[in-house]
Amino acid sequence: MLEEYKKNYAQSVNQYLIVDTEGNIKESDDVIFKKIEGKHISDIHPFFESLTATLTEKNKDLVFSCIHLNNEEGNTIITDIIVKTFDGKKPPLIVILDLTVHYNNYQTTAQVRNESVINSQILELKNEYLKEKEAFKNAFIANFNHELRDPITGILTFSEILKKTGLTDEQTNYIKVMDSSTNYLKQLIEDILDISKIESGKAEIILEPFNLHELLDEIAQIHKINSEKKGLEFITDFNSNLPQIVGGDKMKLRQVLSNLLSNAIKFTEVGTITFKASLNQTRARKANIHFEISDTGIGIPEEDQNSIFESFKQLNHSYKYTGSGLGLAIAKHYVELTGNKITVDSTVGKGSTFSTNLNFRIYPSYKLEKSNNEETSFIESDKKYNILLVDDSEITQLSVLKILASKGNYFLDIATKGEDVIPKVTNYDSPVDLILLDIKLPDINGDEVAKLVRKLPEREHKKTPIIALTARVFKDDLKKYKKAGINDVVKKPFDEDTLLTKIREHLK
Repeated sequence: MLEEYKKNYAQSVNQYLIVDTEGNIKESDDVIFKKIEGKHISDIHPFFESLTATLTEKNKDLVFSCIHLNNEEGNTIITDIIVKTFDGKKPPLIVILDLTVHYNNYQTTAQVRNESVINSQILELKNEYLKEKEAFKNAFIANFNHELRDPITGILTFSEILKKTGLTDEQTNYIKVMDSSTNYLKQLIEDILDISKIESGKAEIILEPFNLHELLDEIAQIHKINSEKKGLEFITDFNSNLPQIVGGDKMKLRQVLSNLLSNAIKFTEVGTITFKASLNQTRARKANIHFEISDTGIGIPEEDQNSIFESFKQLNHSYKYTGSGLGLAIAKHYVELTGNKITVDSTVGKGSTFSTNLNFRIYPSYKLEKSNNEETSFIESDKKYNILLVDDSEITQLSVLKILASKGNYFLDIATKGEDVIPKVTNYDSPVDLILLDIKLPDINGDEVAKLVRKLPEREHKKTPIIALTARVFKDDLKKYKKAGINDVVKKPFDEDTLLTKIREHLK
């Protein structure tokens, strides 16, 4: 039975030819090429013409791999060709091995493997490119952020100074326009920085106790003024059973609610803005609170209600509706960090309602630290304090000079390079009471300067208060500043009250 199967189904793919030394075919089994006896081997394919010279040599074994031939059906076959010569008494033998299937399978396998290697290399290149792109973007944003905050600080400082110079009503109005524009620019910078933090995974929820009632009232008051400027009615509805002191991220909650309210006011020309907060439930020392902001504005088409949360997405490009297109994206990301989501219900031409439910911790032991921000908490005296400002920005230098000069209790010394700090700090003729230190200096990072100060042998230098002036206030940055011996941070751009409050806190 086996022999019968072999006879019926076995198909040889090898053809054997006996030729003379001149290349004439004497015998052939005609497996691949039929009726070729008496022909010259070059009639099969021009390749065989090159073999003629080898047929006269004795006792040679030659193998030619991957030779493409055309069979009698006109199809291309891939072969290996073996040429064997003997001692001259026996004629040469040529074997044609049809290995088309083998080579095709090998080629397919090799191609798949090569494509896999290539795709892997492409993926590595893409990842490398994305890393370089991300690094470039972060460096650009950090530099952009730093460079813009110094002039904004200058504008804020000198705007406050101008307000104290007996302005006319017209000049006062000009100052208000300047303040409004500066605050708008400041918010745009904050939005870009927030998106950068979110995309790099550096945005985190910071839990600390705060007064929820005061925060809601403060947010409502600001946006009520903005609403009334547009002739809109601003309605608040805060349930009386809301917990007063809660644990959560106060700054991010403020930003989420402010972004939603700003959007509502921006896209509403007539009608009302409604700001609601209500307690859903308290359980296991957690309070779940519902926040809802409604407007009677232009509304959002249903098909666009998901895309509005994308970064830089603006559905309405009218000149009336300015902005970066980041507010809703930031709000969505911050809410999602808490494991929750923002929902939207909107009808075109009738208005929109944005809502979210957020959890806050509630502990009986939660107490707020007493604020020392009031000027009266600082005991004024005839003592003059020596402040060393380390900053290469002339705008910041002038701003700090004007702020401190207006109080009369400070002498200001200025260093523009990190290398100048140690000689000034160790000058016993004019001991330094406090250092204001820019983190980004032309020759060295500010935290490295702080480390050098803390390494000085004198005890008083180890205790000299150091306040960083910087735009970089990521969590990792704050840890690095603390490790370097920096006592506190003032975020750029800063105003007069913020700077003086921090200085007074550390001079007590």
